[in-house]
Amino acid sequence: MLHLVVSGKLPLACQRCLEAVPFDLDVDSLLELIPEGAELSQDELEDDSRDFLPVVRELDVLELVEDEILLSLPVAPRHEKCGLPGAANAGERINPFAKLAGLKGKPN
Repeated sequence: MLHLVVSGKLPLACQRCLEAVPFDLDVDSLLELIPEGAELSQDELEDDSRDFLPVVRELDVLELVEDEILLSLPVAPRHEKCGLPGAANAGERINPFAKLAGLKGKPN
């Protein structure tokens, strides 16, 4: 078994305003080392409480830590209350189909 714990604070780019978003990194993984090519039963594969890590000869720890950090990052980080860039001063949005609503129900 390998217990991997990584924590820290990472500055990510907000996908809406592109400003920095502080992200609290907290990785706590318990990995069960198994030989590569080992046969696992269907019950073992479906057990969500266990994570398997196949190992050939040597384990690249740096690559493992990097992968676990990347898996814990959000897909699209953003601030909780963040609008689109320029949305605050864009004014009222005009619906391009508003004039068509007046034609609804009129005979040709």
